[in-house]
Amino acid sequence: MDKANIHAGRHYAFREKRLSGAPIQQIRILSHVRGRKWKAEWVNPNPGLVDYVDSNQLVASWKERIAFLHNEESEQRLREHGRKILGDKDSPVSTALSEVFESMGEGLHFWHAVLEGDPAAIARVKDRARMDRSKESPLSYVDKKGMARIACEEAIEIAHAFCASEPSTVLTHIEITEREWSQEVHQPGTKYLGPLLNDYRASWALVRQWAGMDKAVAEREAQVQRLERLVWDAIYALQKAGLDSEASRLRSAIGRRLT
Repeated sequence: MDKANIHAGRHYAFREKRLSGAPIQQIRILSHVRGRKWKAEWVNPNPGLVDYVDSNQLVASWKERIAFLHNEESEQRLREHGRKILGDKDSPVSTALSEVFESMGEGLHFWHAVLEGDPAAIARVKDRARMDRSKESPLSYVDKKGMARIACEEAIEIAHAFCASEPSTVLTHIEITEREWSQEVHQPGTKYLGPLLNDYRASWALVRQWAGMDKAVAEREAQVQRLERLVWDAIYALQKAGLDSEASRLRSAIGRRLT
């Protein structure tokens, strides 16, 4: 807990180790010692025991412990649900989703299969992605601190819709990162970037697919090929008409494009 929210004489929920599901103990804060250290008296268990605790070990006021545990259970359920869909937290799909939400500039974070952020930011992103704001996963919720926790499948739907709606936003973000890392990897002391770059390239390929880049490149190449055929038809027509110099000029232009 933040120091500003801790007061002498009040009861708090204490955890010796900050692990989800770890036992909670009831303590009463006696006084502030220094920094994050507080003097506390145990109420349950070991009533009467006096010892020192750290601010980070106080997870909630005693009155708010039920709400805290409920939020914790909801978040754990959300993360387990996401892991069933995405697998490892560092999988290419998970990293791709993280890259997409980072590119939006809305302060959203996709981590451990859950999208987190301000509900207002989630609403803005859905508007930008041309999505229905009211369409939500039954597992998504807003925690006691007012932060939205969005289920994995809803996050995936948002990411795909956003990529289709604002492809340049996500593509510019990954292209800048890839260019910077590709340049830095050859600098002294940056060998660690090599494996990292390879791992991220798999994720960036997924983002490019979601943004329709592969389809756009294929369509552009097909259009170029159609135009080339038209130019060759024009070259043959010019030769038949005795306009060899014009035919040669077009042939040279085609040759430069192919080399």
